[in-house]
Amino acid sequence: MSKVSNNWYVITGGPSSGKTSLIDELNKLGHRTIPEAARIVIDEAIKKGISVEELRADEKKFQDEVMRLKGEIEDSYDKNVLTFFDRGIHDTLAYFRFYGYEIDSWIKDLMDGARYQQVFLLEPLNTFKKDYARTEDHNFAKQLHKLLHDAYTEFEMEPTHVPAMSLDDRLKFILDKVKVGQTA
Repeated sequence: MSKVSNNWYVITGGPSSGKTSLIDELNKLGHRTIPEAARIVIDEAIKKGISVEELRADEKKFQDEVMRLKGEIEDSYDKNVLTFFDRGIHDTLAYFRFYGYEIDSWIKDLMDGARYQQVFLLEPLNTFKKDYARTEDHNFAKQLHKLLHDAYTEFEMEPTHVPAMSLDDRLKFILDKVKVGQTA
């Protein structure tokens, strides 16, 4: 694999694994964080009066929209600034494989061009919480966890597994691996 030319880190995992909580804590500590693209797409649809169910009635179209937004987001950010992403480009590969969708050439091109300093794969938590945007269940989360690992490994980015532990312990674990202090 070629040398990574950015200072970007991905926090990923199945639904309800604690990604957003970690991203929020990193943000509170002053680190640049990028929210999950799927939630951005969902929130924009809700503002237009489209329900999550309506939006996701065509799951392939939804996943394509999420991937396009991920590409736009990564194109617009400075690669030199330490940044934590709530999910990376390759998460889409895991979702596509779960649903059995073909990987279009433009998606493969985005994945071929995306690399990160490190990918943190959060182990599932003992609890599964539903919210307005989460339509998946605990079984989906467990299956997706393996698919996420496989997606990043396939692109030569071996994920660092983050154990199921307290938010503070996970935060310390990640910051120790990134070797940064408590401020950006």
